[in-house]
Amino acid sequence: MTNEEDHLLFGIFIWKIDQFSNLVAKTYYSDVFVIGGFKWRISIFPKGNNEKEHLSMYLEASDSSTLTSGLSRFAKLSLTVVNQLDRNKSITKYTKHEFTAVEKDWDFTKLMPLSNIHDPSTGYLVDDNVIVEAEVSIRKGDVKILEKETRDLIDFKVWEE
Repeated sequence: MTNEEDHLLFGIFIWKIDQFSNLVAKTYYSDVFVIGGFKWRISIFPKGNNEKEHLSMYLEASDSSTLTSGLSRFAKLSLTVVNQLDRNKSITKYTKHEFTAVEKDWDFTKLMPLSNIHDPSTGYLVDDNVIVEAEVSIRKGDVKILEKETRDLIDFKVWEE
């Protein structure tokens, strides 16, 4: 009998964003990283994405082209803005998502107020650097090929624990 944890694929990616206060583009992308044998990347909207007063952050399946064949992967994930003065004050949002060809990313459009990031006393912006993290866990059994009938009708599912 195998232990369920033996099939757990887990990893953390840390992205240090330099000169955060000088970012002018709408979106910025991290380098691609691999967790659980799959490629991912973080995207941030330093001025918000349809939420002008908040930092927006996404986790993307950067190899989503492979998902077009009907491959699906279910992941538990968290996105964090690290408090560099007190790790316990870091802002973390948690969720679960099934990544498919249609649902290839997950976002928190209101991850945290921009005013908190830019306030020097809060610890999120230190030496004009912001640090964000993505934590992803996948169970091997949660990577599957969707049935053709299911792919034609529904390209994602909501999972309950």
